[in-house]
Amino acid sequence: MHAVNVVAATVHGGALLIFALLLLFRAAIPHVGSVGVLRVYRSFGAGIGLSLGAFIPTELYLHVVGQNPGISLPASLALRWDTTEHSMLSARLALLFVGWISYVHLEIWTLDPARTLDKDGAVVDAAAYETTAGRVSWQLALNAALFTAAIVLGTLAGR
Repeated sequence: MHAVNVVAATVHGGALLIFALLLLFRAAIPHVGSVGVLRVYRSFGAGIGLSLGAFIPTELYLHVVGQNPGISLPASLALRWDTTEHSMLSARLALLFVGWISYVHLEIWTLDPARTLDKDGAVVDAAAYETTAGRVSWQLALNAALFTAAIVLGTLAGR
């Protein structure tokens, strides 16, 4: 279970981080433009979604079993704040939840204008597309930061 969690976290977090950096620094990198990066990001949506879909249940399972060794499932998902380790793991879950909400927002409301402006391989309005790319860029950066912070908290807690 742990191996699936690590692979899913690597694929998901790596993709978020790479695309966030590409979009943030697209003006400074020659031959990298908003249209190309967003098209590749959108085409990799299945990989990002499947990795998130594998990460969430394995993370919840490891959280429950890690805090309650020897339990039989189903067990309650309790956020515990009694020790430093439990506090870090609970904060990790809270960050991941906020990141998940932000990711849903990104997919439905922030990225959808890019889809509608990029019809049949041609951008309808370049200025509006660049504005949309800026919004996607900052929200991807937020999601990457939340995910990275959650991974760091888990690592510090010994997980």
